[in-house]
Amino acid sequence: MKKSLFFFLITAVIVFVSSCRRDEITTDSSAKIEFSTDTLLFDTVFTTIGSVTKIVKVYNNNAQAIQIGTIDLAGGANSQFRINVNGDNGTHFENVFLEAGDSLFIFVEVTVDPTSSNTPYVIEDQILFNTNGNHQVVQLAAWGQDAYFHGGTTQNELYVLPCGSIWNNDKPHVIYGIVAVDEGCNLTINEGTHVYVHAKSGLFVYKGSLNIQGSLNNEVVFEGDRLEADYATLPGQWGIQYDVQIETGVGPGIYSVTRGGIWLYQCNSSSINYAIIKNGGMGIQVDTLGNTSATGYALTVTNTKIDNMSGVGLFAQGSSIYGNNLLVTNCGESCANLSVGGTYQFDNCTFANYWNNGNRTAPAFYLTNYYEDINQNIQTRTLTNCLFRNCIMWGNNATLGDFSEFVVDLKDPELQQVQFKYCLVDTDVDVSDDGNIWESMVNNQSPYFCDYANGNFRVNQDSPRMIGGPFTFGPDISGNNNGDWKGCYDYNGNCN
Repeated sequence: MKKSLFFFLITAVIVFVSSCRRDEITTDSSAKIEFSTDTLLFDTVFTTIGSVTKIVKVYNNNAQAIQIGTIDLAGGANSQFRINVNGDNGTHFENVFLEAGDSLFIFVEVTVDPTSSNTPYVIEDQILFNTNGNHQVVQLAAWGQDAYFHGGTTQNELYVLPCGSIWNNDKPHVIYGIVAVDEGCNLTINEGTHVYVHAKSGLFVYKGSLNIQGSLNNEVVFEGDRLEADYATLPGQWGIQYDVQIETGVGPGIYSVTRGGIWLYQCNSSSINYAIIKNGGMGIQVDTLGNTSATGYALTVTNTKIDNMSGVGLFAQGSSIYGNNLLVTNCGESCANLSVGGTYQFDNCTFANYWNNGNRTAPAFYLTNYYEDINQNIQTRTLTNCLFRNCIMWGNNATLGDFSEFVVDLKDPELQQVQFKYCLVDTDVDVSDDGNIWESMVNNQSPYFCDYANGNFRVNQDSPRMIGGPFTFGPDISGNNNGDWKGCYDYNGNCN
């Protein structure tokens, strides 16, 4: 009787323990968790101090239970976000159990003060997960000031603007992700408008048109969306930095761009007047290659400053561009790279590269009519009606003697329609008058900029080298018109 009772008790304990035991926990590194979203975006425009709540669902789609080693809010106690995991508030959680096929909720809140001028337009943090040695992340982003926000629910999503969109200067505009102008549509940005662009974000115009209509002392400004003082002169803050996969709407396909900020793809008749574009990866990229329907110039850019790009300031591929009173300065690569043929005319433009954020191996100005295809074959494209007058192509590598700041690299040069007149350049090539490409050029003579280290690219000496050609162009980029000059500024007797 005692033996029977003993075995009964043992059996009961085994049954009880078995019934209470959780599923076996897998520690296999291939077992990961999944999320309802990889980016949680709070897209409310805040006009008062406030808080909203959103949810991230965490799924265990494995055949066995899993234990999430740690869940952390990356910003910790200093974060403007707050999280709640399984009913508990905090910034750090350990050993969170999740049954096979089950899910858990993480509640996320954010509180921002849009009345603070130092509050970034996009506030970010991360939720960090460590499971079986796997490190996974959910991005958190909130729009933090009163502004117009243009973008998708995730940073990689392409957001197509309504046709005929107009951006005015009553509030700032913020670009988050890739904001696109569709085929046959146009975007107009009026004078005084300030556009802040998030990291890895930009404006993509696909067979449409962009019209930036700034004015003297009321320019349209493009820059990064970080407002702290440390970011005031930091290059590379924005620009599309990956291949753009477009499946619907705007031109199905994959379009490869490295650092395009304002990217015009096979566009007709876009214009930019009185704009300031700064602190990005690439300022303006214009691709017209393959657009057989193009008429006139794909882009007319006037009275515009492009500064402090980590890549190229103005990059063109087989395009057609007219530029006047253009100032492109301080780029990690070239100020202007006009490649794969095309049609270009630039009058009274300054391309001055005094990049000081590392080594630079590209000239300030580069013009070419060929490229190497994927089979390493050289493909040549024609340069037609290319004219450059009264321009400066210069930089600090010229001063150091490292390499030329002005490079014209042509295949079949006798077939190309290219002329440079009354330009001041630095090059190892003979640019003496030849009745063909070169006319009245000034080579290897400093333009004597007033204070290039502080962004003043006026000329401070009235010397013959600064006398322009017999052309009339109207006022310079600052509205002055005191006579002949080279580059985008005339000479007014001082540096003001």
